[in-house]
Amino acid sequence: MAEALEPATTGTSGIAFELDRIQMSGADRLEVGGRWFGVRGRRFIRPSLTLVADEEHRRLLADLDHKPWAAEDGEPWLATFPFENQEDHWVEAELSVAPDITVTLPLPGEKPRGRRRRPGAPAERATSARRGAPSAELVRARREIHQLQRDLERRDAEIAELSAELEKRGAKLGEIAGARDAARDAGVAAAEERERLMRARGEALTSRDEAARQRDAAVQEREEAVRLRDAALAARDEALAERRAALEERDEIATRLSAALAAQEGALGERDDFASELDALQAERDEAARARDSALAARKQAAAERDELSATMERLRLERDDAMASRGAALVMRNAANAPPNFRRESNRLLHFAPALVVVIIAIIAALLLHVI
Repeated sequence: MAEALEPATTGTSGIAFELDRIQMSGADRLEVGGRWFGVRGRRFIRPSLTLVADEEHRRLLADLDHKPWAAEDGEPWLATFPFENQEDHWVEAELSVAPDITVTLPLPGEKPRGRRRRPGAPAERATSARRGAPSAELVRARREIHQLQRDLERRDAEIAELSAELEKRGAKLGEIAGARDAARDAGVAAAEERERLMRARGEALTSRDEAARQRDAAVQEREEAVRLRDAALAARDEALAERRAALEERDEIATRLSAALAAQEGALGERDDFASELDALQAERDEAARARDSALAARKQAAAERDELSATMERLRLERDDAMASRGAALVMRNAANAPPNFRRESNRLLHFAPALVVVIIAIIAALLLHVI
């Protein structure tokens, strides 16, 4: 790991860079790492590294691998630059991260001078002591010469700008002089125009008096016209009032007519509803009458069948009674002839209850048949 160098100060107060390493990374990359101090709230641009030598400068732009190169106080900061030709004549390098933030760095292989200082403390600019390179005083003098040349170029540009401004002002002075002559000529023309206007004023006064007489006549005519207009307006207002009253009466009649039509439509609708309900009731009545007739016919038929069945049952009952009576009499006669005397008395007693039992059975059968009908 490269030894940390003392902070290289910038031209901005309170901003310092502590160099941790400046070394080759591979065969064609120069890596610069360190820590910035006092840069809170500052925005860095793409870093550039300017190599400085005798009468020669070379500017390198940082690779985009470590974009956006944001710097925080005391945090590690890294940038790499393409550096293929490793010539030995480069004396030092200048790292620029903003228009007003530039630090001077030694090239790889150089040994830093002086002890390490606290971050943010003032420090002298780092210089190199490469073998065969110019001295620090010579480098500083050349840098001052370059700075003076840049100042001279800036002054020349300012002089050229001032010369152009003087030329513009000279042109403006010429325009002002021309305007002054034009104003003098305009004054003479104005005097002539004033005399002409005085003559025209006399004529205008005469015309004014004539116009005043015409105005008075016009005023009288206007007053007469106003009187006629007022009369016409009064007649118009009266006609408008009559028209408004007629319109209101028409609207009232139309409203009443609309109400009557609405009532008529409502009555017609109710009539249609009543007619529909009446038709439905009549249909229900007819259906009920048909159902009633069907029920009456069925009832009559059931009554006839019931009467016929009752007659049949009565006939059957009579026939059965006769048959049972005959059979019973025959049995009694036979048993009486064959049975002993005690048994004959018991048989006579049973035959005494037989008719009642037959009547009960017939009543039960009749009740069941009536329930079914």
